[in-house]
Amino acid sequence: MSMYPSEQPEHPYLSISMPGKFFKRYFSLFCAGCGYGIIGHLFNRVFEDEKVDPKLHPVVIGIGCYGQILLTLHHATQRILTLHGRAPALATGMKMANPKMKPIIFTGDGDCLGIGGNHFMHICRRNLDCVILIFNNSIYAMTGGQGAPTTLFGAMSSTTPYKMFENRTDGVKLALTAGASYVARTTVAHPRTLMKYFRKGLKHKGTAVIEIITPCITYFGRKNLDSLGDESSGIKGQKMDNTGIMIDWIKRNSLRINQAKFMTEEELLNKYIIGEFRYNPDTPEYSEEYEKIKKIAMGEK
Repeated sequence: MSMYPSEQPEHPYLSISMPGKFFKRYFSLFCAGCGYGIIGHLFNRVFEDEKVDPKLHPVVIGIGCYGQILLTLHHATQRILTLHGRAPALATGMKMANPKMKPIIFTGDGDCLGIGGNHFMHICRRNLDCVILIFNNSIYAMTGGQGAPTTLFGAMSSTTPYKMFENRTDGVKLALTAGASYVARTTVAHPRTLMKYFRKGLKHKGTAVIEIITPCITYFGRKNLDSLGDESSGIKGQKMDNTGIMIDWIKRNSLRINQAKFMTEEELLNKYIIGEFRYNPDTPEYSEEYEKIKKIAMGEK
């Protein structure tokens, strides 16, 4: 566990985090340069500023490196760590047991789109009222850097030492096809946009899916060059073994929806299209529809 000296003046949101509340300083279990710390602090800022009720917004955390975000979050959050891929199932149970709740799900690209793909598909199909934050670092980082469903074409990993040759899974397209009523994608390099989408997801009634592109320096960055995705641009390739290089790479390979409309599939290879892809607040929400069925079954008009 890395303990960091207190800054002066103190960060205004330090005191609301778990280490700030109990130890009066910040510490992290993440690798240096990991984007999960950024996500955790942006989450805390929105959670505090919007005065989110922790008892009605339980945080359901899947399995991955990001599980250590438990120690970064707002001290008041109600947190639970689930089985691998099963965060949507547990969140569904919470919502159905108490329809007043709106679970917030933290899930990784491997956790959500790999082993948990079935659960992810069905929570989107049902349009259950919840927020799903997908942390996409393009790799299975916790287990040693294996190629994941989201690993970019041509990228190196511990299981693809020559190159990744499989088609990449697109979490946004899956969410749209399955029926989620609010779908967006952004990156840790766009923090204000991330907070904007998260606030919108909290207020939206239905399944809100927000994919967040985030760097993994240890298992993705240091195995790949920042020319990945830009081979034809003449960019000098250097290892993405520090945060600055990898954040720049994420920015350079992120395109707005309107930009992507005018590009070919070849030009979009290994790019991240960011923006809001669907916002449909009128889609029926699952727990409300289920309550109607219960009344019918009990003979109520």
